Amino acid sequence: MTQPIPRQPTPAQKVLGRLSLRLKLTLGYAVVFTLTVLLGGAGVYFAAERALTASLDSTLRETASVAQASIDQEDDGAKFQSELKPSGDLSIELLSSSGRILARAGEAEDDVRQTYSVIPGFATQDTRRVLTLRVDEVYLRVSRPTDTLSGFLETLAQLLLVGSVFMIAVSCGAGYWLANRALKPVDAVARTAESIAARGDYAERVPQSPGTDEMARLTRTVNLMLDGLAGTIEREKNFARTAAHELRTPLTVLRGRLDLTLERPRETAEYQRALLGMVGRVEALSALTEGLLALARTEAPAELQEVELAGITAGVAEGCEAQAHSSGKHIRLDLEPSWVWAEGEGVERAIRNLLENALKYGSGEEIVLKVAAHKVQVISGSPGPDPAQWPRLLQPFERGAGVQGVSGSGLGLALISALARRWDAQLVPEWEETTFSVALVFPVTGSRPAFPLSR
Repeated sequence: MTQPIPRQPTPAQKVLGRLSLRLKLTLGYAVVFTLTVLLGGAGVYFAAERALTASLDSTLRETASVAQASIDQEDDGAKFQSELKPSGDLSIELLSSSGRILARAGEAEDDVRQTYSVIPGFATQDTRRVLTLRVDEVYLRVSRPTDTLSGFLETLAQLLLVGSVFMIAVSCGAGYWLANRALKPVDAVARTAESIAARGDYAERVPQSPGTDEMARLTRTVNLMLDGLAGTIEREKNFARTAAHELRTPLTVLRGRLDLTLERPRETAEYQRALLGMVGRVEALSALTEGLLALARTEAPAELQEVELAGITAGVAEGCEAQAHSSGKHIRLDLEPSWVWAEGEGVERAIRNLLENALKYGSGEEIVLKVAAHKVQVISGSPGPDPAQWPRLLQPFERGAGVQGVSGSGLGLALISALARRWDAQLVPEWEETTFSVALVFPVTGSRPAFPLSR
């Protein structure tokens, strides 16, 4: 399947891509504001023109009404009464059906021999506003110059243009100032990220923006992320240092035995005994490496699925029968079907670690594996570790007092604790008078029919 060819950016996209976000926001705001101002100015201009034209038409209509009442019909034709004297620059004519002037009152518009169109209604002819009405066999024509109207509209257009340019310039400046002020927290986040990347100082934080707006949430979220990142990195550093120390000890011992074995020629039987002695060290080293890998995998995203605790617990108990027999202990099961959301392989490892710890450190003859609703519990007949030391024992490579002679890497409880966090579960210890138990309690997500099992 061929990959689609990416679209090449247009010249406009290339130009915009070189601009800062501030300029892009300002440019977008300026374009929107300019269109708004231009549309608003055009609306004001045309509204004013319409209102002034309507006022002029009203004056012409009133004048035509007065002039119509002043028409006298005589033998030689229609004429205006002598009392009709229109004011100002108004012009009134009586026209024949051919448009020839029969009588005139007011300001003379043109030569008396000129003819006009006799179409009834309002019209704009040259520089005059005209109203033509039919009166019996003649036409009444009332007109007035539009110079004043045109001058006012021209002045209004100039004022609107100058005002629009001024407002657009002010809005661009204000838009850039607002964009700059709004993006300052983003700049602080970018500078902090660059500083952390350059110096590796994860203790640095972004200045918290006041309020509860988007920028305040952004800076708060970034600081929370940096807190979590710093904690994770610090844990990884401590883990790496401790792992290096724990690995160095068995490797040093193994290297010493190899050097001792090879310092002089030996019999075949001696070589065989030396190699057999190293096998235990190699197995301990392999177990430590597997534990470290398992602990590192707990940092990956969890892939939860429905897991049946009773079945897994029974399988783990069967796999540990030989170890229990060699340590003189008996595993008793008290199981109820219980379904939880977790990871099957992780649950099996966690239960095995709990059971192996009970077999190694427990002093009683019986270990109880109990599964109830959303909980698996391991109970042993021993006083258990000091309660004050329990939080420390959940850290990698930490072991309880008085158990240094027992084989182990100190990763068991740390791994169980990490797995529990992945599943939102809890690792709960309980100290009784003669017993100690550790329970892995899962969150409640539902229920299924329970059929008690025991062995």
